[in-house]
Amino acid sequence: MSKIVLLVAFVLLTCKGMPQKKTEQVQMQKADTLKTNSGEMLSTQEAELLNSLLEKSRDTFDFYGKKVAFITGPTGNRFLSKPDYFSKIRDWADTGNTPSTFMVLLTQEEKDKSGGYDVLVSFFVKGITNRQKRRIIEKLAKGE
Repeated sequence: MSKIVLLVAFVLLTCKGMPQKKTEQVQMQKADTLKTNSGEMLSTQEAELLNSLLEKSRDTFDFYGKKVAFITGPTGNRFLSKPDYFSKIRDWADTGNTPSTFMVLLTQEEKDKSGGYDVLVSFFVKGITNRQKRRIIEKLAKGE
């Protein structure tokens, strides 16, 4: 219940800065826009929301001030921009549901290789294998 309240509060606080809900599906961002859209640091509200949504899986990890790559697709092969991720979260909050999202924490070596990303946050991904994780890190490193 507290997650839903936090989602609704997040929606209310950020709805002016987010794109309005459209009837057509939000277009997934191509890899070449990842660097400018997904790699931004999280705002306080975004960090609080992710901390709440992922509280059972994040252990002591805190999203405040972290650089996050958002991924989607059944195999985690597509990048999602930060605005699109939070727009989709807002859509879920509007229906009173909790979205299917999880995180993959990067090691210091992976963070260095990826260009400073701390964590991968997925949205409706079946799972991320080590091979997929390496490919994602390679794409992040290239700025794709």
